[in-house]
Amino acid sequence: MTDSTSPTPPVLTQVHDVEGGAILEIVLNRPEVHNAVNAEAAALLAEAWKRFRDDERLTVALFHGAGDKAFCSGADLTGLAEMGAALADGPMGGSRIVQRKPVITVAQGYAYAGGLELFCHGHIRLAEPQATFSVACRRWGVPLVDGGTVYLPRLLAWGNALPLMITGQRITAERAYQIGLVWELTAVGQGLARAFDMARQICQQPRDALLADLASALDGAHLPLESALEREAENLLPVMQSESTQRGVENFLAGKRFWFN
Repeated sequence: MTDSTSPTPPVLTQVHDVEGGAILEIVLNRPEVHNAVNAEAAALLAEAWKRFRDDERLTVALFHGAGDKAFCSGADLTGLAEMGAALADGPMGGSRIVQRKPVITVAQGYAYAGGLELFCHGHIRLAEPQATFSVACRRWGVPLVDGGTVYLPRLLAWGNALPLMITGQRITAERAYQIGLVWELTAVGQGLARAFDMARQICQQPRDALLADLASALDGAHLPLESALEREAENLLPVMQSESTQRGVENFLAGKRFWFN
């Protein structure tokens, strides 16, 4: 668990060793305020995301909020100035760190304002049907500065991103699923279990090809077509010579098949 000066840490972390890798679970632990992020929570989140980025043993990050009401309701407005001044990595904590290993985010309730921004940092985004999403900071005149104006247009395209950003309208989990903000809807109370199931399966897959493809997608998203194809081609020899790919080919030749469920 993460060290903290508070009796009850506002962010908890735990490593789960599984077949083929390790899952870093990151929990926003302020359910009494709908997991709103204060300065201490932001500092601990930044610490957790740097740990995930830098520790090669960690394969997948799983990020969720404590309790059954909220993923994260955004920044704790009572300490907003302190948060903004303290963290170069983003006021909500590590939100300007681009992760090149898989991240799964799970919303079981409110994902508002900065909380919606944090949710968007998941490469795989899950939600339970009672979850709701909003650029709720529109009501208070607080801008999106933790990736919202960057990730929402890239994930949803202009047609869906701009109405969310301009209006601050709340949308349901079903609507979020329809527009691509959510990859998969789970049953009530099953979001975290499904996320762990997916994380375990990711750990079982050959690692080097997965990381190379993710990096190529991130790096090439806004390159000219020819340059993006050249960036992708750089992966071929290093990945095909890697131990994990060689084991994967051996499994294929031996008749072992893996389908992600």
